[in-house]
Amino acid sequence: MVRAASGNLRPWIGSAIVHGLVVVALAAAAIQWRTDPPPPQLAIEGNVVRYEDLPSSVKAGRPIREPTPVAQVKQAPPPAPKSEPVPEPKPQPRPEPQVTPKPDPAVLERKAQAEAEATAKAQASARKAKDAAALADKQRAAADEKRRLEEARKEQAAAAKQKQAEQEKAAREARVKAAHEAELRRALEDEEAGEALARSGVVDEYRTLLIQTIERNWNRPPSARAGLECTLYVTQATGGTVLDVKTGECNGDQAVRESVANAVYRSSPLPAPRDARAFERRLVIVFKPTE
Repeated sequence: MVRAASGNLRPWIGSAIVHGLVVVALAAAAIQWRTDPPPPQLAIEGNVVRYEDLPSSVKAGRPIREPTPVAQVKQAPPPAPKSEPVPEPKPQPRPEPQVTPKPDPAVLERKAQAEAEATAKAQASARKAKDAAALADKQRAAADEKRRLEEARKEQAAAAKQKQAEQEKAAREARVKAAHEAELRRALEDEEAGEALARSGVVDEYRTLLIQTIERNWNRPPSARAGLECTLYVTQATGGTVLDVKTGECNGDQAVRESVANAVYRSSPLPAPRDARAFERRLVIVFKPTE
C-alpha cells in the first residue's frame, strides 16, 4: 500500500519541481530586466619599463610616440521596457431620462393674464405719453402763433403810430406853412393898405392926433429942455386902452422919461383913427412937444 501511494505521488512531485523552477527562472528574468546592468570593464594592457632600459633618444627629450588606443568595447543597448497592458475604459452609466412635469393650466392662465395686463399697461402708458407729447406740441404751436400774432400786432401798431406821427407832422407843417403864407399875405395887404393910407394921409393924421393927445396930458417937468425928442413903444387894446408903455431913445433925464410915459397912460383910451385900417395895436410914437 505504501509503495502504491509513493508511486502515485511521483508525478505530482516532479510537476511541482518543474513549476517551481519555471517560477524561479521567471523571477530571475524579471529582476534582471528591472535592474540596470553594470557598466562594462575596459581591459587596458601595459608593460612596466625602467628608466635605465629606455633608449637614448627618449632620454634626450624626444617625444614619446603615443600608444595605439585600445579599441573601445561596444556597450550593448539596454533592453526596451515591457509595455504594460492599457486598462479598458469603464462603461459610463447612462443618464436617466428627465421627466418634464406638465404645467398647471391655472398657472398658465394667470401668467397669460399677467402678461396681457402688463402689455395693456405698457400700451396705455405709451398712449398717454403720446397724447401728452401731442398736447405739448399743440400748446407750443399755439404759444408760437400767439407770439407771432402779438409781434405782428405790435408791428402794425408801431407802423400806424409812425404813420399817424408823420401825418400829424405833415399837418402841422401844412398849418404852419398856411399860417405863414396867410401872415405874409396879411403883411403884404397891410403894407399895401399902409402905403395906400400913407398916400392918403390917414396914417400921418392918426400919428399927429396921438402926439397932440399925449402932449395935452403931459406935465412938463422943470428939467425938460427945448428940442426934447423921445421914442415911445405903446401897446393898446382894440378900443384904444393903453396896456403898456416903454421909453426908448430920449434926450431927457429920468424925470422927463417918467413924465412922458405917465402922459400916455393919462391919454388912455387913445383916439381912434379916421380910417379903421390905420389902427395898430403896437405903436411907435416919436414924441416931440411944441415949444
